[in-house]
Amino acid sequence: MTAETPDELQGLGSTAPSNRARAAGWLIQHPQAITTRALMNALQTETVPQVRRLLLQVLESRQRLSDTMRGGSSAALQATDVPARSNATAPEHVDVAALVRHELSPAVGWIRLAADSEIESFGTSKTNDAVRKLQRRIDGLVAIIKSNEELNLHRLSLPHILSENWPDTRTAPTVAPSADEASLDIETDEGLFSMLLSNVFQNAIDASIEATGKPAAQITWGFTDQSYWVRVTNPFKGDRFALADVVDVGSSSKMAHQGQGLSLIKTVAARLGLSITLDGVSGTASFSLSGPRPHG
Repeated sequence: MTAETPDELQGLGSTAPSNRARAAGWLIQHPQAITTRALMNALQTETVPQVRRLLLQVLESRQRLSDTMRGGSSAALQATDVPARSNATAPEHVDVAALVRHELSPAVGWIRLAADSEIESFGTSKTNDAVRKLQRRIDGLVAIIKSNEELNLHRLSLPHILSENWPDTRTAPTVAPSADEASLDIETDEGLFSMLLSNVFQNAIDASIEATGKPAAQITWGFTDQSYWVRVTNPFKGDRFALADVVDVGSSSKMAHQGQGLSLIKTVAARLGLSITLDGVSGTASFSLSGPRPHG
């Protein structure tokens, strides 16, 4: 919440469920008083089913308003997160990031709405985990498109976010510290970092399945006084390669792949100020990333 947030919405960031419920109830009557991003962030973090359902009603109200206004060309977009422009209908002036969020975030909300009514324990289900990962991917796309804007930085637990972004719901990753560390906080843009990890892990899964017939990856993390690092190792079908050999779009060693993943990883790493390396020797691939530790 910012200084511009209406007083009635201050409770949405409260630790007390009653305050969040009161703010969500007010939003049902004023659904346009919150941006799509803020609403989806609230839905992402809400743990109380009753409050989550109120927020889903807000999303439903916003969608009805959007559908009603959609006939007015760009009016529906301007009612949510796209800044009004006199020539907004011209393709070269379209805010692509706002379009992505406007079209995809409500769709994620509809999945939440359907699942919440059909799955009794939705809040702790794998379906909810998958929906949250999807929303983070959308946030990451928006952050890449808006490369000239400031990153949305937050403190995050490194081992937690590593486990959270494993994309295969049928298996669990092996995540281990390099020494006896219990945890480590990093500061990063969660949407972008999650997108990077998801692509790194998916590449490891695809390569290991092609090599051994099953997903297999070892994730190790550690830190020094100044920086932290993550290493992902997995078997691959081949003998030797380096990052420069496969990072270009269209270059991929896997069947039916277009080689987009590593190019995206490189772009996101540069945006986050991370150093990355990737190489493969004797049938084992190793991806590493490193970044500065937060101060204070």
